[in-house]
Amino acid sequence: MEARHPGISTSALVKSKTLNEVAKTLGGSGDIHLALADDDSRLIGFESGGRTTTSLLVDGDYPKIRSLFPDSTPIHATVQTQELVEAVRRVSLVAERNTPVRLAFTQGQLSLDAGTGEDAQASEELEAQLSGEDITVAFNPHYLVEGLSVIETKFVRFSFTTAPKPP
Repeated sequence: MEARHPGISTSALVKSKTLNEVAKTLGGSGDIHLALADDDSRLIGFESGGRTTTSLLVDGDYPKIRSLFPDSTPIHATVQTQELVEAVRRVSLVAERNTPVRLAFTQGQLSLDAGTGEDAQASEELEAQLSGEDITVAFNPHYLVEGLSVIETKFVRFSFTTAPKPP
């Protein structure tokens, strides 16, 4: 599709729900044409296959998230994605609701554990590659599994800025 006004550059903040609905309702009809209102009405329109839908843009600017991420990450750990998902699921069975699962990365190994004190405890070890100093981190197991489950690669790589210092 050719742009009507190729010299114009703009940005628009659209709700993800809107984009998902447009993809569901118009995505099967081929190209989707997008139009922004010329006035201050904050409208965006989508057209495909003779069907049209409009929505309001989100007010404001997209947050400057790039500044939230460091320029360098000296610690990297790589582990097989599916093995990690399965291990987190097993270890988290003993974790109470919202209790994090600890991941301790060392050279050649990842140790996962959950539960402390008199609570039920579980631990498991996986093969992992580590570049940089040893590091231990903790994640909510539900969120970790949810994120890892959409990764379609055989391996996942974690990158860290620095190892947490003991209190």
